Amino acid sequence: MFKSHIVRAAIETFFVAIIAYVAGYNFSSIFHVGTAEVGGLWSVISGVFVMTEGELLTFKSAKLRVRASFVGCLIAALYLYFFTFGVIGFAISVAIGVYLCHVLNIPDHVKTTSITISVVVIISALVSDIGPIENASLRFVESIIGSLSAVLVAVVSIYVLKLEKKK
Repeated sequence: MFKSHIVRAAIETFFVAIIAYVAGYNFSSIFHVGTAEVGGLWSVISGVFVMTEGELLTFKSAKLRVRASFVGCLIAALYLYFFTFGVIGFAISVAIGVYLCHVLNIPDHVKTTSITISVVVIISALVSDIGPIENASLRFVESIIGSLSAVLVAVVSIYVLKLEKKK
């Protein structure tokens, strides 16, 4: 079925995008319709970010993504809970995220944590009717949804490849 690793990667990413978007959109629309599209998008970004050519690496990448997203969402929620958006405060939040990742000895999380902080903070700046805790919580769950979508596709891919080898 899979003639090359490129075709396989394209097919897997196709399914991750569909599963992650539909699940993220539908989940987010239950709680906040105004950011449901963002929920689908953030889930797809998370899923695609997690996908790797090796299924075992996809599992490891998913675990890293969820941890880094948690750190980013926590920092962004705390910042937005106590302060209103400002460029300096936003930049300080990102810097705190980088610092915290290094202090916790998880430097692999720096980029994902920083991007997550950015997404949560900017969505709060653009959408006035969502609270910081709700926004951060939705973005965190969407990261989980995207990561799980990638893991699901990786598991199915392993199964399909085993069937192909048996033929």
